[in-house]
Amino acid sequence: MATTLCAGLVLTASSPVGQSAVAAPAPVTAVLNRDVDTLSRGNIDRALIQISEASATTPETATTPTATVFYVVSAAYLRAQPSTLGNVLTTLATGTQISANGDAANGWQPVTAGSTSGYVKTSLLSTTAPTKKATSNAAAASSSYPACASGSAVEAGLVANTILVHRAVCTTFPDVTAYNGLRGDGSEHASGKAIDCMTSGARGQEIAAWLQANYSKLGIVEIIYQQKIWTTQRASEGWRAMPDRGSATANHYDHIHVLVV
Repeated sequence: MATTLCAGLVLTASSPVGQSAVAAPAPVTAVLNRDVDTLSRGNIDRALIQISEASATTPETATTPTATVFYVVSAAYLRAQPSTLGNVLTTLATGTQISANGDAANGWQPVTAGSTSGYVKTSLLSTTAPTKKATSNAAAASSSYPACASGSAVEAGLVANTILVHRAVCTTFPDVTAYNGLRGDGSEHASGKAIDCMTSGARGQEIAAWLQANYSKLGIVEIIYQQKIWTTQRASEGWRAMPDRGSATANHYDHIHVLVV
């Protein structure tokens, strides 16, 4: 039987005439680099599935809890530390709305009032807004008193309650003619919320007691006289002794210091 080799094709004498030659399989020279995921889905489907999976595992946006709102039920000090010895940052009027700044501890509530953060006694706060009183404000009340003989210059830069104290004292006790109001010395006087009534002795005691009895009407939160202090926040303790500051004036023997809200 004759055999013919031609260009890699194997033909035998027994092959039918006219049948086409079949090429031999090519050697494997490359490795397919497609995984099951590529073969089973198109790129568009894969992109959609990835987006769907990502959205399913994205955590929800955290919600910031709403701070508890408190209302001042009685004129209060905002202090820098949770203690009656803490520095007074400002005084808060009755009805002032403030926000809790954490949990209360040992009778003190951390709060934020405006842009100032500090501590207020929990006993002076309520979550219920106080009922508005149908009374005139301090500015209107002060107008019911005649102008003081000490002159309007004393009232320059003072808040309404301080003006009210000035006019109430000078009308009720006309023998007191000297007062110190606004001072730029970094003390409470710089805020316009303090006034000194220049008096001494028994007369000073009488006036200090009158101011204490009328503190609510006049918006008073603190009175200092004869090296003793009385405050609305510690009213139940009465007049408390103060340390010696070295002179009659520094110890408030020649004047009554009044702080208002």
